[in-house]
Amino acid sequence: MTVISKQTDPSQTALPFADLEQVYEQLAVTLDSMPEKRQTLFLAQLALALAHRIPDIDQVLAAINEAREGTRFDEQGS
Repeated sequence: MTVISKQTDPSQTALPFADLEQVYEQLAVTLDSMPEKRQTLFLAQLALALAHRIPDIDQVLAAINEAREGTRFDEQGS
């Protein structure tokens, strides 16, 4: 599972952990319901849809970098 960093700016809001768990579950169910070859396209479309809802390019780019770092963490087997 990918590690998600904590918010550093107290003025920014984030989903409560329980909601994040619900998102994770829905994402897992959705990915399991589609062929593996379509999953990458789905994830790219999801990322763009979510990025469209965030009015701050720096937050979007930070999220991309956070996700990339999370995949590196997973590759190390930790």
